[in-house]
Amino acid sequence: MVLLAYRHCPPAMLIYELSHITYVMHQSRIIHDLSPLTEEFVPEELPHREKHRVEIEQTLEPLLRGYRPQPLLLHGPSGTGKTSLATDIAEDLAGESTNLKTCYVNCWIDYSRFRALYSIVQQIASPLLIHRKGTPTDELVERFERVLSNSRCLVVLDEVDQLRDKDTLYMLARPGVGLIFIADTEDALLDANMRTRSRLGAMNLISFEAYTTDELVTILRERARLALHPKAISDEQLHAIASSARGDARRAIETLRFAAAKAQREDQETVLESDIEKAVPEARRLSNQRGISKLNAHQRVLYSIVQEFKELSSAELYRHYYDQVDDPVQIRTLRNYLQKLAFAGFIRARGTGRWRAYSLAE
Repeated sequence: MVLLAYRHCPPAMLIYELSHITYVMHQSRIIHDLSPLTEEFVPEELPHREKHRVEIEQTLEPLLRGYRPQPLLLHGPSGTGKTSLATDIAEDLAGESTNLKTCYVNCWIDYSRFRALYSIVQQIASPLLIHRKGTPTDELVERFERVLSNSRCLVVLDEVDQLRDKDTLYMLARPGVGLIFIADTEDALLDANMRTRSRLGAMNLISFEAYTTDELVTILRERARLALHPKAISDEQLHAIASSARGDARRAIETLRFAAAKAQREDQETVLESDIEKAVPEARRLSNQRGISKLNAHQRVLYSIVQEFKELSSAELYRHYYDQVDDPVQIRTLRNYLQKLAFAGFIRARGTGRWRAYSLAE
């Protein structure tokens, strides 16, 4: 962006401007390395998830000996370390075995049977031999089986409840394949048919609870150590940020980033309480936008209905949904969607059975 902005400057002026920008960055009294405050940053160790790591590794251990391990379902709220821990363990296991291939699929993006299989095969086989357009699903399955004839495979399926065709899991559940499913709730695979659920067998359910405030403080303290100059922010301020994040580490780190960035723009020596006060709603909005972007079309319709009416009974909500959707889902799936919306904090549910009502979360 800087080069584009100065592409018409004379060379001497361009050199001066770029050197001045570099000087200003080096003179910053707040941030010295932004990367530890970004979502892409992967810490060397994931704090407060040691027991989860041990249980996951023990469950997957048979895979290293050539056997099919018990499938894992990691469930819990957003920002509790599910994806980070699963991908980190996958990377470690691949490093221990030359015969293990790993892949990660975001089922929100690759939601169909073909897209999920295509993503898997692209990661574990030669990408030069696979062409998305015109490649039939049977060919993808054949290539997957060809890889398994000489290797084992660990597949991480994130947002697995967004996978439209759960029969895909039936094909993946075979000898030499380890499966890690990631979702918000433990009933993410309830809509899979009995044939698929029988093939998967009993799953090891591992619950990821929201972080406590003290746990978030230790996470923020380490990120601040890596990203900010010494004394740029106090422990009391980190505690205030942690308290505002409601157990979500991603949201806490984003709040810290927004507050530090504002302090840096103002050329301050430290982060002020006012910087944090402005960063908290900004991080909350970003978290809500991220959550809404992950909703499928049916979930968005339900959310928009609750938004419009503020509060309504389950019967009224179902009626409005079926009036608006041409190809509605079954009532059981509809209830699962509402449960997901409530679990994510978009709506609130009260009452049971026919007296159940839904309202917009504050």
